[in-house]
Amino acid sequence: MPFSKKIAAFDLDGTLTESKQPLHTDMAQLLARLTTLTKVVVISGASYTQFQKQFIPFLPSRIDIMKENLILMPTTGSQCYEYDAESNQWKMTDGEFFPANVKNKALVALKEIVESNQYEIPSRQWGERIEDRETQVTLSALGQEAPIIEKRVWDPDRKKRQKIKEKLEACLPEVTILIGETTSIDIVPKGFNKAVGLKRLIKRLNYQQDDLIFVSNGIFPGSNDYSVFEAGFETVRVVGPQETATIIKNWLL
Repeated sequence: MPFSKKIAAFDLDGTLTESKQPLHTDMAQLLARLTTLTKVVVISGASYTQFQKQFIPFLPSRIDIMKENLILMPTTGSQCYEYDAESNQWKMTDGEFFPANVKNKALVALKEIVESNQYEIPSRQWGERIEDRETQVTLSALGQEAPIIEKRVWDPDRKKRQKIKEKLEACLPEVTILIGETTSIDIVPKGFNKAVGLKRLIKRLNYQQDDLIFVSNGIFPGSNDYSVFEAGFETVRVVGPQETATIIKNWLL
């Protein structure tokens, strides 16, 4: 049966790539082929800067047609980037920003969490631990550059991050707090999540909710992907990039 959706949306880390790892050549080619059938959206808690490191440089060299049908939605979908052929650049076309005082309060709260030594956050860190991503503030408990093996063993059942989330919710009622991939917690403007970002996108494109399918490895209660399932979008849960690749191949038949 031919692929019938107008948008195929994917999480990034754990779905298209391993956490913070470069997009594999085979996956890049599959996405390029998929853009000949439908629009492809990559929506992630990652910053746009991380997309520039991990995703964009590894797209196929002949991507002009691909870019027309590829949309990037960093920071839990609170930003939207589309390719502008005239300037040969990715440009932000939508964004949901914090009031400045709210963002500052969130940054202070995360610093207090880390310095409290109450949440099993290790003293060793790899790269930045607290990031201001403009439309999102993120805690990466081990640091942004932590090895995958360290990330996987720190909080596999998400209990450590759930405790941090509960503490943050008590002191930051003016934001939304979501558990991200492996070691992260994402703080976004109140009421925002991936479902809201995707709804804004399909409204701008004049599509319907049934026109979109979402693929992710992180569809569980409290995650930054679960909102898409709760909102009634068609969702597919995968265990990693290899399963995602198999799904895309089946769509391309």
